[in-house]
Amino acid sequence: MDLKNILSSNNKSGDIQVHKKSSFSHVTKFHTTNYSNKTEIDVLLEKEKKNLFYKSWNKLDNSTKNNLFKEFVSLEKQTHNLNEKQSLLLTNLLMENMKKLNKVSDVEYNQDECKITKIHYLIFDINDKSYSLNIVEKKPKSNISNKSKSRLSKFIK
Repeated sequence: MDLKNILSSNNKSGDIQVHKKSSFSHVTKFHTTNYSNKTEIDVLLEKEKKNLFYKSWNKLDNSTKNNLFKEFVSLEKQTHNLNEKQSLLLTNLLMENMKKLNKVSDVEYNQDECKITKIHYLIFDINDKSYSLNIVEKKPKSNISNKSKSRLSKFIK
């Protein structure tokens, strides 16, 4: 039989079957919600905005942390009577070291009020009215000193 004749025929011949419909016709599509109304989308976005700050400190994204740092600087400005230059320096210091202040133990963050209450490594100098960060970076442990001694070296000593 010729291949051209097999493909054009609709009847079954021997073991060859010709299917015109897809074998996946029994699969149903997932239900997707279409938001046609602009107000529905706005409501969803507002809801997401409100829930954005109610996460633990290490789960927040950088832009959210940036906004929280700015609020913290404004509170520090009021409590310590800082001028614009000093508050700007504090903001820059926090922004530059944002990745180093990523752990929950580095920053006290109140999830209920969505505010930073304290930054543990932040040091305030009363005389200069300046801030500094005292971040202690841990050195990686070397595996050489932790190796166990062989049986021979135990007997040599």
